[in-house]
Amino acid sequence: MASEIQIKIQRIVRGFCAVLSTSIVIASLSLLTAACSETLSGEEFNSAVLNKKYLYVASGACYSGGVAASTGSATIAKYDLTTGALADLVIDYNAFGLGDMPAAIKSFVGDQFLIGIENAGGRRLDVVARDGTGLTTYLTNATALNAAFRDLVVLSDSSILVAKATAIEKFAPSRARVTQGANPFVNAPAAPCATSTTVMSSTITLPDGKIVYAHAAASPNNKIGVISASGYAAAANCLATQAAPATTALPTAVAYHQLSGKLLATYASTTSASNVVYSYDIDLATGAISNPIEAWPDFAIVYGASEMIVDQETGFIYIANGAATYNNIEKFSISNGVLTKIGTTPFINTGIYTRCIAGLEIAP
Repeated sequence: MASEIQIKIQRIVRGFCAVLSTSIVIASLSLLTAACSETLSGEEFNSAVLNKKYLYVASGACYSGGVAASTGSATIAKYDLTTGALADLVIDYNAFGLGDMPAAIKSFVGDQFLIGIENAGGRRLDVVARDGTGLTTYLTNATALNAAFRDLVVLSDSSILVAKATAIEKFAPSRARVTQGANPFVNAPAAPCATSTTVMSSTITLPDGKIVYAHAAASPNNKIGVISASGYAAAANCLATQAAPATTALPTAVAYHQLSGKLLATYASTTSASNVVYSYDIDLATGAISNPIEAWPDFAIVYGASEMIVDQETGFIYIANGAATYNNIEKFSISNGVLTKIGTTPFINTGIYTRCIAGLEIAP
């Protein structure tokens, strides 16, 4: 039997080994962290190790369905995607003194953003790093960008769709304009999509490339339409449409919620009760839209919605209120096509960088 002294010695040795083991683990983690942070940029390290993401908010030239909106601040700011706290001002276009207003923002090649700029004196696309550095003009085309800039889609091959007031333009990765004959990529579609030639307020693509657009004109042309991925060249390229839920409801933003398979649409109007959010089933094979559900009816929470984005990883939905009396962002979850508000207060409260929100993007 071990003596009392031997037992005490064994306990001391075991304790020493435990401390040594912990120190080795901590030291190893420290070395790994240092190595990663030296190899990756700060934003890449946050994404790879901490999975940190932000909601980037473009304040500029928004469309809120006729509801009075504040003048945009001509800025892009980022907010913590978990807490809604302001993290940083990314870029301030006022510094350039050119009257530029961001109208859309989308992730682009590498750690860059593509930003649509509304300026009647020179509409264009800018590219800028996520930290706001390296701002350059990416694309100008006075012929194609001849109407108010509304929305922007970056395709998997880096082609670009631009929704302007009267049509949808496409640009190849080479930045060359892609047309249907002499017309824009989607121009004056006929069949059930007619007449969609005045206010193309929002555009997205489905997983297979089909184009979904919102058209915010007077009834009966306030509708959502689905166009073939190849664009509009003949009546058969209009795959489906969905009328707005009321003659006074104007669709302002559309989004596809991958986890639920729902197509979402915000509607805004000077008629309070027509400020609603709807969810729909959409057949990805045919583009057919069905099963309309009033997902959110409370205009005291969503009023003059100007932009919407879905976090496809978590399923949360972020809706920007463009109304001058709101100027905030609300966060929702979805179940069976119905939205539930997250929190008792707005996710992001009214501030200088939330005036007339024209674009939302989620990125590291």
